[in-house]
Amino acid sequence: MAACQNVVKTPETLKPLASEGSTYIALLKPGAAAEALARDHGLALAAEDRLEALGMVILRNIPPGLAQRLAQDPRLQSLTPDRPVQAYAQTVPWGVERIGAPTTQAKGGNVSVYVLDTGIKVGHKDLTNLKGGYAVVKCRGRCKAVYDDDNGHGTHVAGTIAAVNNTVGVLGVAPAAELYAVKVLSGSGSGSISGIIQGLNWVITHNNGGKPKVVNMSLGGPGTDDQDGQYCPSVRSQDAFHNAIQKAVCDYAITVVVAAGNDGDNAANHTPAAYDEVVTVSATNSQDDWPSWSNYGPDVDLAAPGVSILSTWNTSTTAYNTISGTSMATPHVAGAAALVLSRYPTYTPGQVKAVLLQNAESTASWTNTSGHPRPEPFLNVRGF
Repeated sequence: MAACQNVVKTPETLKPLASEGSTYIALLKPGAAAEALARDHGLALAAEDRLEALGMVILRNIPPGLAQRLAQDPRLQSLTPDRPVQAYAQTVPWGVERIGAPTTQAKGGNVSVYVLDTGIKVGHKDLTNLKGGYAVVKCRGRCKAVYDDDNGHGTHVAGTIAAVNNTVGVLGVAPAAELYAVKVLSGSGSGSISGIIQGLNWVITHNNGGKPKVVNMSLGGPGTDDQDGQYCPSVRSQDAFHNAIQKAVCDYAITVVVAAGNDGDNAANHTPAAYDEVVTVSATNSQDDWPSWSNYGPDVDLAAPGVSILSTWNTSTTAYNTISGTSMATPHVAGAAALVLSRYPTYTPGQVKAVLLQNAESTASWTNTSGHPRPEPFLNVRGF
């Protein structure tokens, strides 16, 4: 054979040789005929193994000696041993791992989590627990439902809360919880207070069979708490947004978890983060530190992973994305609330918050490079 013979055909490139009866993929040189190759080597070719469009042929049950001879056949450009492949294993995102979610006995079963956001991707393979939804702002484009996600944000949030345990994709904090998409934000991620109130009204009135309810709101805007320091006061707020949240929490026992915000500002200047009735969440990174952009202050109840979080995405039913924000930290806590309610279904929102705080990890020894005081403890679900 010529000295410039293609090295992929040499016997060394086939080592270690597969055992008796191995399968190979032969890449034919242009003009070479699979039938002639098979005849000359005494092979039988099934029709489905003749891959004309690719110029290849699959050769099955080839003993080692014949494989060596085939590798030297001038009609072959290469001879590649067949190799096994498998679906990529399910990934546990660092935040889910860090808070201890994979260790829990409770998995969020018999709890409904309502994601007030941009919608949730209908048909996503990791969100088969999506049970339905409601749209204040209807999905635009190729949507399978009015509450489908035309942005990605809501789908990402939903995956952190409850991506199912199905051996592929990612794992959520409460994989046995059921999800409902409440689309209050548009494809650009914008919405209104009136839209959120509409969404909360639907959550309150929705018949979920009497299961405990959790609301995740990874959203917010400017505003302050008009009843600061008062939890479920008998005389409710005159502010419509605050009043709606008070009714959801205090009258209908719905646990509401919200984002602190990404302004590097005191959360007291942002609603719903400033309200006492909600669980307000800041973001941390994988080095147990806070980013400078995460809002802070006494209104923040818990810190949770929010930097470089891998979760489900809306661009396809198999899409995933890594993004950051207190929006990504919040669903860790919403999932944790579902774990608590799965074990203690009669707990009030106040009791759920108390359990989360009692079980939280102290951050007193953490390095804090954010430039802001950080007294809030870190979410921990070990033992749930």
